[in-house]
Amino acid sequence: MSVPRRSLTMRDVGRLANVSSITVSRALANHPSVTAETRAAVLRAASELGYVPDFTARALSRRGSKLVALLLPNIANSVFAETIHGINDVLGANGFSLIIAHSGYSAAREEELIRGLLGYRPDAVILTGFTHTRGTRTLLRKAGMPVVETWNIGPEPIDMAVGFSNFQAAREATHYLIAKGHTRLAYRGGTQTDNERTRAREEGFRQALAEANLPATESWIGSAPMELESGAELAREFQAMPAGKRPDAIFIASDMIAAGFVLEAAQLGIRVPQDVAVAGFDDTPLGRAIRPRLTTVGVHQRVIGRKAAEMALAKLRGEPLEAPVFDVGYTMIPRESA
Repeated sequence: MSVPRRSLTMRDVGRLANVSSITVSRALANHPSVTAETRAAVLRAASELGYVPDFTARALSRRGSKLVALLLPNIANSVFAETIHGINDVLGANGFSLIIAHSGYSAAREEELIRGLLGYRPDAVILTGFTHTRGTRTLLRKAGMPVVETWNIGPEPIDMAVGFSNFQAAREATHYLIAKGHTRLAYRGGTQTDNERTRAREEGFRQALAEANLPATESWIGSAPMELESGAELAREFQAMPAGKRPDAIFIASDMIAAGFVLEAAQLGIRVPQDVAVAGFDDTPLGRAIRPRLTTVGVHQRVIGRKAAEMALAKLRGEPLEAPVFDVGYTMIPRESA
C-alpha cells in the first residue's frame, strides 16, 4: 500500500531558501519588510518545489471548489470575449464559476498569476496558447487538475488542448491573396513576445510565399501591438513609400490592426482594395462593420470556449475523451477589402 505524499509547506520552501517560514509567508504576500533579494530566493525555491499557498486551508472542507481559472493574454481584445462566453455557457449550466486573470502577453506574469490562483484550489485551469514558463508547467502538472490550452494546436499540450492551426490559417489567407493576382505581399502581425500563435501566423505567411516562388520583402514584414493605432501607423508607413515600390496586398494577422489600417487609409486617400488589398484575422464585429468590410480568417471563438470547458469537466468526472487535442478548424471569409 502506497503512502500518500505529504503536502508541501512554507517550512519546506524556507528550508530550501534558507529563511524562516514567516519570511516565506511575507515574501509570498509581497510584504514591504522583505527585501527584493530574499523574495527572489523564496520564489525560486517555491518554483523549484512546485509549492503554492493554500488560501482555503481555514475554510470548511468541501468537495471541489466549483471554480475554473481562465488565463488570458488580454481582456481588452474582443476576440477573447466570445471564448469567455463559450466557457461560461458550459460552466454555468453545470454549477461552476469562472475566475479570469490576464497576463499582458507575459509568460512570467502568467506564472505569478497561476501561483496565486492555485492557492484557491480551482478544479481546472484553462490557458491561452502553449507559451509558458517551466515554472508554470511544473505547478500545473503537480497540481494534478485538468488543464486545457486554447487557441492553438500543434505543440505537445500539458494535458489537453482545443484550437486550430494558426500556421495553416495564415498560409491559406496568404494563398488567397496570391490567387487574387497579388505578387507584392506585406505582413503585419501581433506582438510575438511569449506568443507562439502570432509567430506561427508569420511562419504561415512566409511558407505561402515560398510555395508561390514569391520573395519575402523583410522591410514589409513586422509585428505590432494588437491595437487600432498599430494599423493607423501601418497606413502612414504605406503612404510614405514611393509610388511603384509599395506592396499590392497586406495580410494583417489581426482584425484590430487591419481595421485601424482601413480607417486611417480612408483619411489618407488610400483606396482599399484598389490601391492595396487587405486581409485580416479573427472575423471580429469591427471587421464586419467598417467599409470596406474585411476579408479575414474566421475563428470559431465561442466553440473554442465551449469545447475547452466541456473537456475540463469531462476529465473532472472521469469520463473518457476521444482525444486530448480538439481541432475546431477555421474559415476563410472573402469580403470587399481583398
